[in-house]
Amino acid sequence: MKYFNVKILAMTASLALLAGCSGDDGAVGPQGPQGEQGPTGPTGPTGPTGPTGPTGPTGPEGPQSGVAAYNLTMLNLTHGQPMAPTAFIAHEPNFHAFSAANSATLGLEVLAEGGDPSMFINEASDAVEYLDAVSSSGILMPGMSTDIVTLIVPVLDADNLRLTVASMLVDTNDAFAGVDSTDISNLAVGQSMIITLPTWDAGTELNTETADSMPGPAAANAGGGGAAAGFAAARDDLVDAVRIHAGVVTSANANDPSREGLPTSVLDQSDKFDNPSARVLVTRTR
Repeated sequence: MKYFNVKILAMTASLALLAGCSGDDGAVGPQGPQGEQGPTGPTGPTGPTGPTGPTGPTGPEGPQSGVAAYNLTMLNLTHGQPMAPTAFIAHEPNFHAFSAANSATLGLEVLAEGGDPSMFINEASDAVEYLDAVSSSGILMPGMSTDIVTLIVPVLDADNLRLTVASMLVDTNDAFAGVDSTDISNLAVGQSMIITLPTWDAGTELNTETADSMPGPAAANAGGGGAAAGFAAARDDLVDAVRIHAGVVTSANANDPSREGLPTSVLDQSDKFDNPSARVLVTRTR
């Protein structure tokens, strides 16, 4: 009889404990620590959709987070031109990373001759209009798209936002696909737009198309090229101004007196390109 009473008391205590855990304020109750409305529950103060949770009203991804986000990806439209890592820069109006008929900055020269966008981005970050920047990774082959990159800006700047993009065509001396200060301020959350990128000549290096003056695979396959053949501090392009690129000459028909061609060029028909040479898809996600 005593053993039976002890067993009944133990069961009663266990039931009471479970009731306490699953009650309104219990551990797993609606308002308990792990309950639906509890501190860390799904709709609790810091839960996934709670007031300050990740997607809650004032959370980092919530509608009142104070920031606007834009996803971007670039497509290489050329037949045979690989493209270097792309610089994506968000900024306010009145900043220009490059402009036609003006000399290229040092950062643009490094990007257009050697494919490195870091100095180009650093120059932008020094401007008072700068908001955010990111670069894609790796070489973008023809017909391929970059991985999605994201720009984050204060939501108050979304109504007056500009985008600058630039990427080197690596089988050239100093050609780059790019746009300067394109207006993307009219995008609402969930909307997208496509921006086409013409090909520019940075005007910093003569378009000799030789193996020792370009960093891309065409030069490397001809026994030259590589990283050391990219950026050169001396500017030998007599124009020394950014302009729409006239296209590569290549070595085709170089020995035919009735045709123009560069005997020293390591490029061929497959390296030619039309405008635009790339396009960017921009989607505002919040």
